[in-house]
Amino acid sequence: MVSFIDDIQLCSYHKLSHIQVKMAWISNVLSANFSEQMQRLLMNHEEDFHRLICYLEQNDTKSEKSHTLQLFAGCELEDDIQMDSHVHLAWDGEDLFRRDEQQGYWIFLKPMGYILKTAVESAFWDSVRKHYMQEYCFDIMRKILRHSGIKENVPPEVTVSRHDALDGTITLSCTATGFYPNSILLGWEKGHEHAIWGKKSSSGTLPNADGTFYLQITLELLPEDPGIGYTCVVEHRELKTPAVYPAPGKPTKEKPWAMALAIVTVVILGVSCALAFITRKEKKTALARGPA
Repeated sequence: MVSFIDDIQLCSYHKLSHIQVKMAWISNVLSANFSEQMQRLLMNHEEDFHRLICYLEQNDTKSEKSHTLQLFAGCELEDDIQMDSHVHLAWDGEDLFRRDEQQGYWIFLKPMGYILKTAVESAFWDSVRKHYMQEYCFDIMRKILRHSGIKENVPPEVTVSRHDALDGTITLSCTATGFYPNSILLGWEKGHEHAIWGKKSSSGTLPNADGTFYLQITLELLPEDPGIGYTCVVEHRELKTPAVYPAPGKPTKEKPWAMALAIVTVVILGVSCALAFITRKEKKTALARGPA
């Protein structure tokens, strides 16, 4: 079992270990014995799942000796208002049925799902489902959001840079930071085409200290590529349309004579300051000795 809020993992459970809450303050917000309560609940449901797997195996015509049963449940809040909830049951990676809460009925997607149709549509299961979604989804999410540092959606701040190495290698970097949630698409285009024009690397999406996220992608261009016409394209839920950031052009080099002139100027100024200091020191010495 894995639990998330907006792509942030909150807790997980495995039969070989106790439930693990990823952030300690969550247990305090929910209740002093939250972990123990969830542990008992999940252990009980684990036994129910084993019985259900055995029941479904009897009606599965496939030859596989092992099977996977998955339950997906989720809910949506907007400004503390309950918007929607979702329940899916999957067998070996394929949905058997799902709940359409907006329409108020179950949708059966596989013939095998109809085996559970009577139980799923019963008044008892409907009551259990509503209770669980309210207590273990909507109510828990409300408590966490009211006491957490989870942010409102924030668009990314993007910077694009270019580095020209001494050996002629050109590396382009595109950095997006300060965005929330962490789902983001960041990629290089050349002439509105998606392709790989060199060696691409990514930092992966990483957390910032303030709860937002950071991602950097770099592109080391192929030899003889002047690096012209590249753009970094960013897609995030807080951006109405994909944002396009052109890569900077080749940096201008300072002319050798200009550099030499600057060095000469610095040397002259240094020598002038030294002479002035020596002259001033000699005058002070002469004044200290007095007239001859």
